Amino acid sequence: MNAQTNLISAIDALLPQTQCGKCGHPGCQPYAAGIAAGEAHNKCPPGGTATILELSALLQRPALPLDSPYPITPSQRAVIREADCIGCTKCIQVCPTDAILGAAKLMHTVIESECSGCELCLAPCPVDCIDLVAVPAPVDRPAERRRAQYYRRRFDARQARLQRDRERLEAERQRRQVPPAVSTPAETPATADAALKPLKIAAAMARVALQKAERQLAQYGTPALEAQVQQLREAAEQAQVALDSAQRGAATARAPALATPATDPAALKQARIAATLARAQLTKAERAFGSAPTPEQSAQLAALRGAAQQAAHRLAALEYPNSP
Repeated sequence: MNAQTNLISAIDALLPQTQCGKCGHPGCQPYAAGIAAGEAHNKCPPGGTATILELSALLQRPALPLDSPYPITPSQRAVIREADCIGCTKCIQVCPTDAILGAAKLMHTVIESECSGCELCLAPCPVDCIDLVAVPAPVDRPAERRRAQYYRRRFDARQARLQRDRERLEAERQRRQVPPAVSTPAETPATADAALKPLKIAAAMARVALQKAERQLAQYGTPALEAQVQQLREAAEQAQVALDSAQRGAATARAPALATPATDPAALKQARIAATLARAQLTKAERAFGSAPTPEQSAQLAALRGAAQQAAHRLAALEYPNSP
């Protein structure tokens, strides 16, 4: 066991630590574990030929060309077009190195020295305001290794912070028990408008996502994009139906009703993050597998679609507990 653990650590130390997932794993350390278990060592586009050669020497395997649907990834970083940013925080939630600064409804910006160029922030952005720009590559392999080690420290620090946040939110949830339902007066127009606001935002974002996908379909016309457009169209229609139904209910409801327990803000935030990550993983897999996935890839896509749908349903149940 110690020998296997040491081998995984040695392999992980040679990977670029972008945590991009282009190898088919959720990060560099899981890919290192896969290589140690016998998986091919030539699936890392950010590492390129240099990393493949180093892994070949370490593992005493033949040097192979890159085997990936993605080309070798150059040194790059993300740049947010600040004039187009709506402050949704979705990019912040998925950045593996905490390289994005911002807050809800405020402009976001990328810290150049912290960005690994992983591209994970591109898919969740609802307004497509993030670009990738080339940056100078490290002057030699030692400099490249130092940069990778820095990215790994940033990633580990983020994981520790997320764990602390989860523990704190769970402790708060334990202390704050939801009171039983009590009779309350009928909703005022102000509270009705507040309840409709999330539905309006969801419908608008669904339309934006559909329009972006339709533009990509018109440009590239692949079967995968066609399927994605169909899914987004159905999602946009469902969001609009939910909004229309809520608006009709707000217009006709006048009698007092029983209040429902307040939604736990911590649980709602976790559900939103889970739904965003599930959509991002599905989008990344669809891009990676292309228009003709293998049976194994099709099964993985089906599992990711199911997970994304479940996450969306959980989020909807928390955001709109009174919906039929």
